[in-house]
Amino acid sequence: MTQENYIVSALKYRPSSWETLVGQNNISSTLLHAIETGHLAQAYLFCGPRGVGKTSAARLFAKSINKFEDNTKNDYSYNIFELDAASNNSVDDIRSLTDQVRIPPAIGQYKVYIIDEVHMLSKSAFNAFLKTLEEPPSHAIFILATTEKHKIIPTILSRCQVYDFHRISIADIASHLLEIAKKENVKADSD
Repeated sequence: MTQENYIVSALKYRPSSWETLVGQNNISSTLLHAIETGHLAQAYLFCGPRGVGKTSAARLFAKSINKFEDNTKNDYSYNIFELDAASNNSVDDIRSLTDQVRIPPAIGQYKVYIIDEVHMLSKSAFNAFLKTLEEPPSHAIFILATTEKHKIIPTILSRCQVYDFHRISIADIASHLLEIAKKENVKADSD
């Protein structure tokens, strides 16, 4: 019996470009415009329900920031750091991150730090992170993602540009599923 490498469809069709980010066109265009015009904030908060593209958008945004500055085919993924706050929510985890933030990037203009499930940080971890967010180095950009904006302390919220992701419409879901069906050679009608 031979085994094929099976990839779960949620991973296989995770957005890999701005065009494949479904149902969040207003946010995509705003973020791309910020990159093109050089009006980047030091911190962003992506919030909304599960499965609407917050983390995917954070990754796309992080990759796009340095690529815009450099038209070569350089890969800046080593300038992107992800922290899952659900399992790394202690003060020590945040202190380790803030120590890393001080070091400028070797290549590229920015280092981008994505903190997923940021609402899971402990109160003391939030407070440890606050100092870095108040006075970030010019080469650091933070993207925080959460499903529970109300759990984030106001001092953190006030230092972020907030983007509210909305549920994906049925029309967008149906259109995207039709595209996937075509790619997978599956017959499907629009109903």
